[in-house]
Amino acid sequence: MIDEITKASDKIAYIPPLFSAEEGLIGKTMIDLSIKNGVSQFIFISVTHPILTTLLQHVEKRDTEEHLIYAGMATQLPYTILQPMHYMHNFDPKRVHDTGKYENFYASDGKLCYVDPLDVGEVAAKVAKDPDTYNKATFELVGTKKTYTPQDLVDTYNKLTGEHAVATHIDLEKFLDENNFTDLYMRQAFKHLSDTYSKWGLDGNPFVLKTLLGREPTTFEEYLKREIK
Repeated sequence: MIDEITKASDKIAYIPPLFSAEEGLIGKTMIDLSIKNGVSQFIFISVTHPILTTLLQHVEKRDTEEHLIYAGMATQLPYTILQPMHYMHNFDPKRVHDTGKYENFYASDGKLCYVDPLDVGEVAAKVAKDPDTYNKATFELVGTKKTYTPQDLVDTYNKLTGEHAVATHIDLEKFLDENNFTDLYMRQAFKHLSDTYSKWGLDGNPFVLKTLLGREPTTFEEYLKREIK
């Protein structure tokens, strides 16, 4: 399948599978076959801070980034690495409206920065249109300078909607069971995620994204206004 995809593609923007034990192998195979089949540009959608070893999915992306950099030096494959922050779409206003609550599986005081996926898409499109300018560059894509706890997210939602949704903590094992996440690697990856967000949170700086967009990144409030129907 990967061989067929790369043979049929001129440019590839690669988004890894979610919490797969084979993520690193898939990424390296995608890169190698892109080179073999003459792909003209490879854009890797990685993650902010892939050096964080407490997050399994970050480690997999770090290894894929390393492989891509070595491959780029060896073969001159034009590539760009984009490192998005935690996506805003993880807060689904429709679900919050329907249920009256925002459930989360990490500590209630865990603070995260966010990025609008449409901002990431805008940057990816810009990179794809001008591979020479962005060749061999790595960009952190952080949307918000402010960090948000789950309660902060709900407070912002309530302020905009006049609703009275609540932020609630759900036991991690219960969350995994309710979503039918039976894969052992996926369950362990979610545990690492919960532990890391609870202990340290996840943050960064929006300057790079602002520069690439040529404007201020989308705020969480603007994201909500767009998504609330």
